Parts: sequence; structure tokens; C-alpha cells
Amino acid sequence: MRRPTIKDVAADCGVSKATVSLVLRDSPQIGEDTKQRVRESMVRLGYVYNRRAADMRSQRSRTLGLVVTHLRNPYFAELTMAIEDAASTNGYTLFQGFSRDEVPRQRRLLETMAEHRIDGLILLPSHDSRQEDLREALGGARLPHVLIARSVRGYDCDYVGADNVRSGVLVGEHLGTLGVSSAAFLGGAEGSSARGDRIEGLNVGLRSAGVTSPLALSLPAIGDEGGISLVDRMLERIPCPDAIVAYNDMYAVGVMNGLRARGIIPGRDVAVASFDDVPDAAFQQPPLTSAAGHPEIVGARATRLLLDRLEDPDRAPRSVLVEPDLIPRASTTSWSGRA
Repeated sequence: MRRPTIKDVAADCGVSKATVSLVLRDSPQIGEDTKQRVRESMVRLGYVYNRRAADMRSQRSRTLGLVVTHLRNPYFAELTMAIEDAASTNGYTLFQGFSRDEVPRQRRLLETMAEHRIDGLILLPSHDSRQEDLREALGGARLPHVLIARSVRGYDCDYVGADNVRSGVLVGEHLGTLGVSSAAFLGGAEGSSARGDRIEGLNVGLRSAGVTSPLALSLPAIGDEGGISLVDRMLERIPCPDAIVAYNDMYAVGVMNGLRARGIIPGRDVAVASFDDVPDAAFQQPPLTSAAGHPEIVGARATRLLLDRLEDPDRAPRSVLVEPDLIPRASTTSWSGRA
């Protein structure tokens, strides 16, 4: 017994083959009543959509790739879920891989995804990625792609991320209005574009609030070093400043634990602020002041930008910066030295 076809479904419910095809794609051009009638006909006839055959005809696999560094950072987890949701809503399946912030592993993942004929790729590049690495892994395959969260110096392509300079400005202005006179920046990988932008903005914000010598110290993390050991290294170099700004909320939690281990009470003896505003930030002790980077918006816009790239491969690259928001909490507002 032969399998029913689109032609059979169209004849059964009195519409054209083109209409059935649009219903299969859930096109907004077709009214809900017609969609319901066509779907009922499919069930009645036992029609099963052959997506593989359709993809072969359209030269599309209906798959996207996503490569991020890891999911230990809750911000990246939220970002990943937002991208998967946006891809699914648009009829795409998402393949995921994790580079662990290692360029060789990242290269292998990109090459493998290209070999599996994904339609496009979203990449959170490892912190030490160079433009040559990405051109070799992506340019040669001519794979449509978007970078997220971290840019790569000299590499011109579509990009979506939080406005890290603006995030730093918001944190700096907030600390300045509290009356801090010295601050240290702890954490992040040296050379990371996000780290550099946050420090740049922080200095601008502190100066605009009247702090004449903004950063007493800036310490990048060494390897997988956490906030506790960063506090130890900081106190070996300088007295405890009025404020500590952590690269992200993960480092900030370690920083506050490291301070407590030294008998220094975060929020009271030293103001602590951070970036990303992950869900747990509000539940720290004290609750953590953080600049929200809105991963749900970054993920949705990155997916939209990639789908636009698939429709118009030759358009000029676009850069989208998502506006951050500062969420002040007791880790800074309860500082005892504020004016």
C-alpha cells in the first residue's frame, strides 16, 4: 500500500498542494481554520511529513550549531536555553558543543559541525581565539555564523552581546555615588574582550562620579583560579580597597567567601559588585549588586541575526549591543563607608 502524499491531502480537503506545504511550515499566510482542516486530513489519511526529502529539495538541513565554552557559568546556561528556544520556534534543531575555552577543541567542533552540513552557527569564542583561528575554521567553509558575548579583535562578522562598556559605566557610577575612593577589579581571562570592555567602562564611570584614581589594582584569573585565591593575591599587593568589582557573579561569590575568610565582611567593610545578574545573585549573603546582561535577549537576537544571514548571505555584518541594567543590592548599598 503506497504512502499518502501532499497531493492526496490537498485533494482530500479541497485545497492546493501549495497550501498544504504552507501548513506544514506553519505559515502565517494560512488561516487557522484552513490549517486545522488540512491537519485533520493528514491524520485521517495517515500522512507523515518527510522532512529529509524536503530538506534535500531546499538545500537546507534545518539544523543550527551552537558552540559555547561551558555551562558552569549560569549566564551561559541561560543564553543556551534562549538560543535553543528561538531555534525551535523557527523550525530548527540545535546541535551543541562545548569548547571548554580551548582553541584546539573549538576548532574540532567547528570543523565537525561544518562537515554535518548545519545551516549556520552561533559561537561564543574561547577567550584566546584569534581572527586567524576563526577564518581558518569558518571562513573556508563559508558557514554563516554569529559571535556572541565575546568579540575577536580584527574579525568582522555578525555579533550580539551585552554592552560591556556600558555595564562597567553603570557599576562605576554607582560605586562613585556611594563615596568609594578606591576599587579593585578581580577575575576574568586576560585578553578577553568582555573583561577589557568592563574595565574600560568601570574607569569611565568612576571618574565621572569624581573618583580621581579609579582602579587601584586589576587582577586577571590564572587558569581556573576562583575568587577566593584572587582575594589572597589582591591583599598581598594592596590594602583592602573600598570596593571590589568581580568579572562576573561566579567570581563575586568566591570573592565574598575569600573576604569572610580574612575577617572582612562583604557589603559592610567593602562594597562588592559584579556583572551578569544570574538568578542566584539576589540570594547571596549579602545580595549581590550586579549589572544585568540579559542573556534571554542576547540569545533571541543572535538567533534572529543568524536566520537573517541565511536569507541574505551577502549583507554587511551587523553588531548588536544589548543595553544592560544595574541591579543595586546590599553588597554595595550597605557599605559602611558610604557618604
